[in-house]
Amino acid sequence: MNNQGIALLITMLLLGTIISTALGVTILTTSQISVTRLVDDSISAVFAADSGAEKMFYACSGKISPYPSPASFTNTDMGNGAGYTVFMADAGGTETDDCSDSIIKSTGSRGSVQRSFQASY
Repeated sequence: MNNQGIALLITMLLLGTIISTALGVTILTTSQISVTRLVDDSISAVFAADSGAEKMFYACSGKISPYPSPASFTNTDMGNGAGYTVFMADAGGTETDDCSDSIIKSTGSRGSVQRSFQASY
């Protein structure tokens, strides 16, 4: 019986199993980190969109002087990489600076994620 090389074969099989398991764990971890980053960007985009809508509501309350015309705001950096664009339109979708019977659309973005709010005022 010739047992030469059996230890090498078992070692190679064992190393192959360990390397493939480590590679699988690395791929899984990397994809989960990517998903987590998108969730973080999505939350920041929602809060940015909310900030833009609140700023427009504040402008419609008459507390910003002079009042912007047409009523639109853009903030590209809120300190965390997020920003918003907000505008007010009439029922037909044309941008307006009249707060009565208007539609406010605020879009927040961070990274590749965008989230929007639309409200009537």
